[in-house]
Amino acid sequence: MHDASIRPPKLASRVVSIARLVPVATIATLLGLSAGEACASEPERTNLERWVRQLASPELEGRRGEGARKAAGLIVEEFQRLKLEPLFQGQYVQEVPPAPPVEVLGRNVGAVLRGSDPSLAERCVVVSAHYDHLGVRQGVLYPGADDNASGVAMMLETARCLAGAIEKPKRSVVFLAFDQEESGLYGSRYFAAHSPFAVENIELFITADMIGRSLGGVCGDFFFVMGTEHVPALRPWLTEAAAGRPVRLGILGADLLVLNRSDYGPFRTRKIPFLFFSTGENPRYHAPSDTPETLDYPKLTEISRVIHGVTSRAADAPTLPRWNDRTDNPIEEALTIRDVLRTLDANREKLKINAAQGFVIANALRTLDGVAGRGKVTPAERSLLIQAARVVLMTTF
Repeated sequence: MHDASIRPPKLASRVVSIARLVPVATIATLLGLSAGEACASEPERTNLERWVRQLASPELEGRRGEGARKAAGLIVEEFQRLKLEPLFQGQYVQEVPPAPPVEVLGRNVGAVLRGSDPSLAERCVVVSAHYDHLGVRQGVLYPGADDNASGVAMMLETARCLAGAIEKPKRSVVFLAFDQEESGLYGSRYFAAHSPFAVENIELFITADMIGRSLGGVCGDFFFVMGTEHVPALRPWLTEAAAGRPVRLGILGADLLVLNRSDYGPFRTRKIPFLFFSTGENPRYHAPSDTPETLDYPKLTEISRVIHGVTSRAADAPTLPRWNDRTDNPIEEALTIRDVLRTLDANREKLKINAAQGFVIANALRTLDGVAGRGKVTPAERSLLIQAARVVLMTTF
């Protein structure tokens, strides 16, 4: 597995030992590294897997009810261990009161790594994931390893890496674990409406939901990012963060699926720039078989490192791109859809794609081949692609 973060142990130890005497930027220049590379490690597979196995264990009861309370406690303990500040007026937990149709108390868990630049510290980047799942139903455990222990593991590893960096980020970085995502995004909706700080101070909202498998169980190295249609200047950051890694970045618009499908929704509605990471639905989605041993941990590790890289860059950038009401849908999006549909079509038997679905795929591929040849997609063509993607994805998985 490719690991761009590995350095000779003696070299790494020397960086740490002289850090107090020599500015980090100077160390980085001498070693031929960026400041970020000299300062922090990347998310590690062993830690990610440990968190997934713990969060998806039977003891946490599918992270609903008493199990959700225990999960919130574990996340609080990790924030405390990392010496992160409580986000909610001296508390790590924001209680989410019941409101129809949600009849139980929820608990959002949040912490902040305070920015080092006084002129930017009031601005923040949010890294988030929901920790709730379906619980135990009729005596059957729904562990929720991919949905969404994988995302929480990423968030906690990103927190560990940034909190342990020699040089702290210039902006504040908020780490959020949302409850009740499975109940109509109620936890994130409540947070957005009752934030402990002005939500306008969020310059980038990052969330991940299901990043440990592949779309349909067949789209191998693909992972998808939505949100750049409103902040296209973030695309080069994603491309650079993914460069050289054994994963394949797919840029998509959030309108390809039902809008506001995950916790980015309340922030998208408020026109806050967001990035939503996912590998898509798969045959184990919302099933008792979503267990820790079935995840692709090398892939989860690489995606977590991409998110960590983008977060670090955003936290230190002099300025961040603003929300643009006019959506930008690049040719890369159409090529991503083409390659995904080709993969699905090649696995018709495994996915049990019927004749009607196959017809939709074939028509879409003809359109996409024309788009690829011209290097441009028209609004009418994109509208057809949205319809085709929804028909295929919503009826196949």
